[in-house]
Amino acid sequence: MRAEHSPVRNVDPKHKVEPYLPSFLADAMLGDIARKLRILGYDTAYIKDTSDSCVLQAALKEKRILLTRDKELFKRVVKGGVQGILLEKQDETDNIAYALTKNKIYCVSFDARTARCSLCNGILEPRSSTKVKRRLPRNVLTTYNKFFQCSNCGKAYWEGSHISRLHMLAQRINNKIKKSSNESTADLIRDHDNKRLKSPEHEQYNPK
Repeated sequence: MRAEHSPVRNVDPKHKVEPYLPSFLADAMLGDIARKLRILGYDTAYIKDTSDSCVLQAALKEKRILLTRDKELFKRVVKGGVQGILLEKQDETDNIAYALTKNKIYCVSFDARTARCSLCNGILEPRSSTKVKRRLPRNVLTTYNKFFQCSNCGKAYWEGSHISRLHMLAQRINNKIKKSSNESTADLIRDHDNKRLKSPEHEQYNPK
């Protein structure tokens, strides 16, 4: 039997195309959002106790998307040609969902293998219990068997009961993204219907 060849070629593993993951820079007011984005695996720098000019320079130099709630700073972002997103919601998950959808990311998940250090944004690497025994309580070492350590600051992590809360965080953000997407679709349909109703062909005929 003759083999059939698919027109789609296999991708060389050495040249595997990775999904787009934006890099962020959160300003001094967004520390909690920075930590949550890091936990979800997004490269997120966080700068506090510095001037707005330094924040803008860092975003431009490192090609990061600046996240801010400061309207005056955002005006400088636009004027300076820096990529930025103004976050105006009170709820953190609303703001995270908005920042992600602006970058065409419509679903998130928590994975300890791709999460970043919540403290310094460093890469997490798998570790044996013996490698982190000096950094974690003994009861943690004897209860759990999956450990990670930040390659930058050395902070140790483990897969414990708190993991379920991180999965719930991801689900809440996904729900916000879905709700926002549905509302945007409804707005588009409403605008389209309004335009049709206002068009000449839909005007009621009034004979004189």
